[in-house]
Amino acid sequence: MDSLLFNDAFTRLEAETIAHELKYGSGYHIFEKALSPEAVTALTNIVSRDSLLVNSNNLGYVRAYWTKYLSHTLALSKECYDIITSERIRGICRDFFDSPFKISNQRIYETHTRSHLPWHTDNNLQAGNAYNGKHDLPGIMFLFYLSDVSDTNPFQLIADSYKWSEQNTERFFSDKFIEQNYKDDIVTVRAPKGSLIICNTHLIHRAEPFNRPGFKRLTYLFQIDEISTQHEGHGEKILLNPAFVSETSPEILTYLGFGSKAEYPAFPETSVSTMLPNDIVSLQKDILPKAVKGLAFSFARRIIPGSIVNAIRKKIHKGSI
Repeated sequence: MDSLLFNDAFTRLEAETIAHELKYGSGYHIFEKALSPEAVTALTNIVSRDSLLVNSNNLGYVRAYWTKYLSHTLALSKECYDIITSERIRGICRDFFDSPFKISNQRIYETHTRSHLPWHTDNNLQAGNAYNGKHDLPGIMFLFYLSDVSDTNPFQLIADSYKWSEQNTERFFSDKFIEQNYKDDIVTVRAPKGSLIICNTHLIHRAEPFNRPGFKRLTYLFQIDEISTQHEGHGEKILLNPAFVSETSPEILTYLGFGSKAEYPAFPETSVSTMLPNDIVSLQKDILPKAVKGLAFSFARRIIPGSIVNAIRKKIHKGSI
């Protein structure tokens, strides 16, 4: 299965070598075109549909300003499930962690037009949606480019920063602090789609700020953390399609979070207030004809006997009217 998802160079590299670099070396590893072209296409197609769900039981994406998020990839995509549970990924985790580990979060997201994400680490604790300090649990972040990334919005990291980042308990590091003290340690990752960046979660990183109308960058990201009774409930709630699960070993079930509390809501927190004006207008255009249709049916049901309404409904479903 791994051979269908990843290129040969990535699968041949020893997991122990990667884990050692994350744990004791620079804190990161970069692989160009780690994903196969077929896997990139499959993941890209998950979010190709450009409509929001309203009063629907289906799963879809949400909008938070200039970013579109799909936070339930394990319920929607067999390819996402196969990547995150692959022997290649879990092998790296086995060599990195000294204790059991599980998925803390996963998402596909698309950033467009503008963004200024602060420098940060991913060893965060939450109380609901609110930041609640840092933890010292070991963790790994896997980030796949699903778009070609060159001069606009590349991923940036500060080599070796996991060794000292826990000195700061604030959620973010200021641009000024990084510029004055660690400018020469910044690594900017310009790479083609399918490339993979693996980081120690205590490593300081960001996506480089940009303002470029028309630009879009698509990314698949997931995080694996050590399981600890000290931070019971750490991690986001995960929705999973059981049809994707072919292996049910204790390791897989633990990795997927079976039997473990996960108390964080899916990231990000969104509402109508996090939508841009043009998104709200588009949503209204989509809702209006459906609302008119719904009102018409509601009115008809009030004045037409139920037996006649059911007969009409049957004909509509059969396509006779």
